[in-house]
Amino acid sequence: MKKNKIIFILCIILSNFSYAEKAEQTVKLKESYINSDYLEVQKLKPTKNIIVIEKKDFIDKGYKNLTEILDDVPSINVGKSGWGSIDIRGQGEDSSDKNLQVLLDGAPITNLINHPLQTNYDIVPIESIERIEIIPSGGSILYGSGSVGGIINITTNLKRINKGSKSVGINYGNNLKEYNVSLSHNVNDKLGVQLTYTNSKKDLYFKNTYRNTQYLSSGFNYKVNENNEISFRYSLLDEDGKFIRSIPSEKLNRIGKNYVPEDKEVTIGLDDKGKKIKGKISGYANAERKLESFNFSYNSKINSNTKYILDAFYNKGNFDNSNLDLTMYHKTKGVRNKLSYEYGDNTVFEGSNILFGIDYYIQNADLNYNDYRYDRKTKKYYIKPLAFKYDKKTLAFYLMNNLVYDKFNFTQGIRRDYTYWGFDKLAAQNSGKGVSKRTNTNYELALAYNYRDTGKIYARYERSFTAPDGLEITDDFSKTDITATKGKDTIYDIYEIGLRDKIGFSTVVLTAFYNKTDNEMTRNLVMDKNLGFGRSSINILKTERKGIELSLSQKVGNLTLEESYAYLKGKRRYNSEAKKYEDKDVDWTDAGLKKVPKHSLTLKADYAFNEKFSVNAKYKYSGKYTNFTDEKEIQGKEEEKFIKSYSLVDIGLNYKAENGLIFSAGINNLFNKKYFEYVGDKKYSVQPAEERTYYMGLKYTF
Repeated sequence: MKKNKIIFILCIILSNFSYAEKAEQTVKLKESYINSDYLEVQKLKPTKNIIVIEKKDFIDKGYKNLTEILDDVPSINVGKSGWGSIDIRGQGEDSSDKNLQVLLDGAPITNLINHPLQTNYDIVPIESIERIEIIPSGGSILYGSGSVGGIINITTNLKRINKGSKSVGINYGNNLKEYNVSLSHNVNDKLGVQLTYTNSKKDLYFKNTYRNTQYLSSGFNYKVNENNEISFRYSLLDEDGKFIRSIPSEKLNRIGKNYVPEDKEVTIGLDDKGKKIKGKISGYANAERKLESFNFSYNSKINSNTKYILDAFYNKGNFDNSNLDLTMYHKTKGVRNKLSYEYGDNTVFEGSNILFGIDYYIQNADLNYNDYRYDRKTKKYYIKPLAFKYDKKTLAFYLMNNLVYDKFNFTQGIRRDYTYWGFDKLAAQNSGKGVSKRTNTNYELALAYNYRDTGKIYARYERSFTAPDGLEITDDFSKTDITATKGKDTIYDIYEIGLRDKIGFSTVVLTAFYNKTDNEMTRNLVMDKNLGFGRSSINILKTERKGIELSLSQKVGNLTLEESYAYLKGKRRYNSEAKKYEDKDVDWTDAGLKKVPKHSLTLKADYAFNEKFSVNAKYKYSGKYTNFTDEKEIQGKEEEKFIKSYSLVDIGLNYKAENGLIFSAGINNLFNKKYFEYVGDKKYSVQPAEERTYYMGLKYTF
């Protein structure tokens, strides 16, 4: 689709406003002002547009996992920057993983390191998800480092235990077999308990590839009295399978879905004479993962103006997404304390509030495997164990004040992070152990004007930082030990203006943003006359990103419509610091940041014939994007430099019987569009996306 077609569609959407004045009396407006389950997110909403995806928006509509739901948000791209990556607001290939925070029931689960193994965030079946809240380019006061891309907060049924709902369901498709059970029961007016189980077997794109998942969770909520309650939840994810991470595009064109990777010959040990023992391993990558999570929450209403919330969490697990049996072990534990005080009663500042917070958490990651080295003196091979251990402790204090005066909301926030980034690396050529002690501060100022009951405009500024990840935290040179990097945290300035209103018969959410950094960190090959040749994390880039997000929704009689669009554009250059490094001569393109589509569009329609039967349709457009950074190095074909756009259409239906049975069915990728989830440099390697799939589901609620 060309740019002018997108503009044409947007013009049609916007022209509905003129019709709205005539239809206003017969139209029911969609309610978009939803209270968050999280106190801190609720405090942010007066001066920020937050994307809220409710269970009704994705359940029984053909979505199979979290990433499919997120990928329908135009300002989010899943998988384009790398396997499992989530890119919010155009961070691009080298920054998407670092500039993101993912939370499960308020607890951080963001990967500590994405090298050499990566994983995705499909750790909760969608049947157990109640709500997804997305804070694009914001939340740095509440969540700290890595917020410039955004925050994804996944809320499970832990927050809905007292609903007392029960259901069993089966989902079946040409590549999926799944059944699930969800039981919630109120034992009495104080105690609610819950148990859920999901078993899913999914066939992937290529021959003999699959992913099998089992998920179990249980929990309770107990009201101690009218002002105090506690909740606890345990969950276990167990996953296994085989998949192909990427394939040379030439082989995909020649063999297609029947491609079977060749077995690989590798060293599996040494004999008593110091010679290598060879063996063969599968060419398929493993899809193995296990994750255990424990969440505890305490809510206390101290008085009519004061609330205290404690969230404690612990999770541990491992994953292996290689074919070499490399396993990354990880765990996270911590607490988040929040104290909210409302002030200004019976004054002109009535409704004002202040939030105090203290966060403390520890993240660990551990990867171990063997290398086989040759000793020239003995003329024998020997085993050299390699180990990479990471330990990150974060202590943070924050304050957010929301001053309300008449129709104005004025927010001020500050957060101070103390990070102790520990590492212990035993690499092939050298080793090193140490701690990088880092401190940094985020702050924000925002002003909103509520010009009528349904309408507000706002402007906000955030100063946000991103600390190094597990790979960037060290420098590695040939003549010295591995040491903590001297590179600084990347500092971002984030500017945003937004509007939210109900205009005519449409809910309108419009946001424009601009963010920049003058000291972006990058991992580079460096030659130092004293240290030798190696890799160093240095702040030599300046990067700008800008964009517009538009979301509309209407309800006209039995017809519900939703339209959302995003424009994302960025550019990168060297800063003055890069002059110290002679080989830094990239001719940065002006065509946009690598692997960031400029235009994305999603259209949804749902029509209810009656209370029982409804049909739905979805159109998704993902625009063309650049697949290179250096103008002088890319002289190849146009299709290698720019990855073409694609469009998808999904359709579905739902039938709700009076006895509690719900039937759903549909077709995803109706026109069997062939496109790629991921494309490597010069289009050498690719990861094809799913083609046409059929699904149907049957659920019984009681």
